Formats: sequence, structure tokens, C-alpha cells
Amino acid sequence: MKPDPERVARLSAEILERLEKLEAYTAVEFADFEADERTILAVKMLLVEAVEGAAALCNHIMARVFRHAPGGFVLCFDMLADRLGWEDEFRQRLRRLARFRNERIHEDREVTPAQIYRMAREEAGALEEMVRRLQAWLQPRLTSG
Repeated sequence: MKPDPERVARLSAEILERLEKLEAYTAVEFADFEADERTILAVKMLLVEAVEGAAALCNHIMARVFRHAPGGFVLCFDMLADRLGWEDEFRQRLRRLARFRNERIHEDREVTPAQIYRMAREEAGALEEMVRRLQAWLQPRLTSG
């Protein structure tokens, strides 16, 4: 079965939109970031939403292309990385993002502004890379008969 091109495009656009906002919010020095509680909360939520979008995209591809339904965000990223031959360093970045989201949502763990800032500036780019890689990989599958 082929992936739904409209769903892939919508999810990809949502992920990239959130990443663009993250970049704008974290384009400041850490001291300025840390001083603005609203920015910290916005970045934390944008990170969660971007990871959730990436997981939805991952699950869609795993279900439609590979006919498999992974049981969780980390597992989905791992299985997709295996299927597409992604290097371990990239896979680990995706895993860290998924764990960050899971700890916020399921475990309600506290996170420091420094952790949020670092995650947004150093790790979130893996989601943009994931979208780029998936678009390149999916292109022939979405256009073939």
C-alpha cells in the first residue's frame, strides 16, 4: 500500500512549521531565553508537538509501506531507521527527542530551561532531517502507479 500523499504533506508541513517557530524562539542567547517564562513554555510545547507530528508521520509510513504498527514513538523511530538504513547517530537523536516528549507527557518530569534550550537548538534539527530524508525516499513511491 502507498502512503497518503496529502497526509504526508500535511504532517511534514506541520513539523516544519513548529521547527521554524522553535528556531525563532531560540535565536536568542540563553540568558534572554531563560528570563522569559512564556518563551520557555512555548518552546517546550512546540518541541512536544513537533515530535508528535514526526511520530504520526513515522507511524503512517510504517503502517502503509511496511504494514507494521510500532508500539510507541521510540520504537517507531527505531524501526523506521532500521528499514531505511539510517545511521545510529541520527537514530539516537530521534530517540532522545521521543524520550523528551514521553517524559513531558507520560511521566510529567520537570525539565530545566537549559535542557529545553539545548534540545531545541541541538536536537530538534533531527526532525527536519527526518522530513527531508522521508520526502526523498517517498518521492518515487508517491508518484509511481
